[in-house]
Amino acid sequence: MEVTGQLGVRPDRLQLDKLSPLGKWIFETGTKYDFINKTLTALDVAPEPDVEYLLGDRYLDFSLCLVFAFAFPLIRAILRKYVYEPWGRYAMGYGDPKKTDKRMDEAAAAKMRKWCESCWKMTIYIAFTALALWVCWGEVWFTDSRYWWLGCTRFPPCNLPVSRGLLLFYCAETGFYLQAIHFLTFHEERRKDWLESMIHHVVTSGLLLYSYALNFTRVGVVVILIHDVSDIFLEMAKLARYANREPTIGTPAFVVFFLSWVACRVVIFPAFVIRSTLFEPVVLVGAYLGVEPRPHWEIFNGLLILLFVLHLYWTVLIFEVIRKQLRDGIWADVREKDP
Repeated sequence: MEVTGQLGVRPDRLQLDKLSPLGKWIFETGTKYDFINKTLTALDVAPEPDVEYLLGDRYLDFSLCLVFAFAFPLIRAILRKYVYEPWGRYAMGYGDPKKTDKRMDEAAAAKMRKWCESCWKMTIYIAFTALALWVCWGEVWFTDSRYWWLGCTRFPPCNLPVSRGLLLFYCAETGFYLQAIHFLTFHEERRKDWLESMIHHVVTSGLLLYSYALNFTRVGVVVILIHDVSDIFLEMAKLARYANREPTIGTPAFVVFFLSWVACRVVIFPAFVIRSTLFEPVVLVGAYLGVEPRPHWEIFNGLLILLFVLHLYWTVLIFEVIRKQLRDGIWADVREKDP
């Protein structure tokens, strides 16, 4: 249900009586333990003007994600044939297929499939990280999470404008994850954490669709950026392993991956993102305008917390990789079937 708050309420006239018991508890907890900065509230920030949409409506514009969902497999196939496989043959010592008759056995062919898969993922993560930085850079909400919510006079959906950059990013990301579910199911190599990866893809797709519908797009782009940065170095480390370049490239890449993973997904994600989504919509907006984003508050935060639990699971796997490295001196992906 959409409820409109009154911007004329004085800052000392909280409308806590219009909040649910859960909303009141969130407000009291966030205020008591000083989880957020209350120097600005909904009463101090004017609503932002809306933008013009390509098709006249941001929901119609979002249909562009289907174009990306069909385009990504075609782009992937082209890159695999003309870039990834030739590069992989050189890196793994098989040379140019046009100049040699050396053929790959079944094990080498399986490694080539993994090589191409990691090449594609690294390409995507680099592209999405660059796009996210382009969208976020210079925006006040990039470093101040309060502006993910301030300016809303009703929610959900929050009536903040969706810029063309945000729209493009969301369409590209959503299209990628929709087609990634298909590829993970039918085409990619099965690993030990296949089920967790599928849950991750489904949850991420759900978060993208859901956050766009609620117009929580500012927090959404930051969440994706936090996830994509570390994955670049993971895929780089895998490629180094497949090409037997672990000491020179693989180990440094894995160290950077580990540090960025812990910083982004184990520290920044809960401390910056989940802290904001749990408290700031209620404390900074809902309590002053007499509105509350329920039941979407519980659903959205539930999905983010589920994502964080998956992060913790994968962190355990990463420590297992480090343990094997220290014990055996060999970098190995514990998700692979082969040692």
